[in-house]
Amino acid sequence: MVQTTNTVEGWGGVIADLAGKRLAASERVQALRSEKKALALEAAMGGAEAQKKLAKANSALTTAAFELDDLEQAILQAEGERKQAEQGAAEIAEKARQEQIVANLKQYLGAVQEIDAGLHLLAQRFAVAKQNLDRAEALMNADERRPIQQLRSRFGPTLAAAYYGLAGYIELGPEVSHVAHHQPLERFAMGFIDRWVTPPVDPDPPDGSGN
Repeated sequence: MVQTTNTVEGWGGVIADLAGKRLAASERVQALRSEKKALALEAAMGGAEAQKKLAKANSALTTAAFELDDLEQAILQAEGERKQAEQGAAEIAEKARQEQIVANLKQYLGAVQEIDAGLHLLAQRFAVAKQNLDRAEALMNADERRPIQQLRSRFGPTLAAAYYGLAGYIELGPEVSHVAHHQPLERFAMGFIDRWVTPPVDPDPPDGSGN
């Protein structure tokens, strides 16, 4: 049999084939030794026929012993080749694993960059919202300003962040415990400005996310 594929499975097949041949050769050696033992006394006492058979058995035993030794050496070499194939396969698998880690971390970093951009934009939008709230409040009387102060707390934005699932990624504080009040910031704000602004038909996001 000729080994044509340098793989763990391929060398495993070679070793199995050689092991079968080694077993047959070992059985042959044992049979010849038994035959030699049976002929030894008669040949030593001058039996011509026994001497011929013994000579033939000795010759065959020598050949079989050499064959068995060759097979032993062949198996050792094949096992060495299989070990190298195993090491090569392990190195390939490890390289693939490392490449997958790199690929996933690159995608993670890309998502993180988008998060940073989104947070930057979010901070800008909060600043714009505050400026407009400041302008509106400056025109209000004391009674009108009182409920508007709720819009200056972090309660509404925190509830909105929890509503959109950010509590799983950002520490939002104790406000997240108000699960029943998780809602979009727009809905929270409308509760304080609906005397001036007509509420939209549906303040929920188009994708229907939320609790």
